[in-house]
Amino acid sequence: MGDFEELYHLYYSYVYHYILKLTDYHDNLAEEITQESFYQAYLSLKRFRGDCSIKSWLCQIAKNTYYNYMKTHSKESCIEDAILTKHDNMNLDTMTENKQLIIHIKEIISNLDERSQSVVMYRLFDELPYKEIGKLTGIRETTAKVIFSRAKIKIKQQLKEIYGYEI
Repeated sequence: MGDFEELYHLYYSYVYHYILKLTDYHDNLAEEITQESFYQAYLSLKRFRGDCSIKSWLCQIAKNTYYNYMKTHSKESCIEDAILTKHDNMNLDTMTENKQLIIHIKEIISNLDERSQSVVMYRLFDELPYKEIGKLTGIRETTAKVIFSRAKIKIKQQLKEIYGYEI
């Protein structure tokens, strides 16, 4: 248990901020999912093979926990809660516009093929290097770069065509 406590204290902030991005900065939800993620990690610790860094492994568990949460809870209520969360340094129009952009980007990502989704999520939300993404997805580092580059172009095109965003 002592080793896990050390792991928890060492990586909690990183996993929390990763989940915070996934939840569109809804801090209560991020806290809940982060706690569940560490619980799942504790249960799975004996199965950790060391194929990737412990940080990447924890983020993979966190991502899966987030997806499981989203499957069992209404996306609409989660999004509404996130939009209604107060941010002192932004006005309501800017905050709503930013939230809408994030929602649209996530929607476009969800329509990508599974491998592209994984690469994009690891790169954008985990901020992992391509080498680590390659290890996690079983592809070469250069392949991860190409997949991300093509997906980014596709996301930009669809944002412009469907929603009128110029990024």
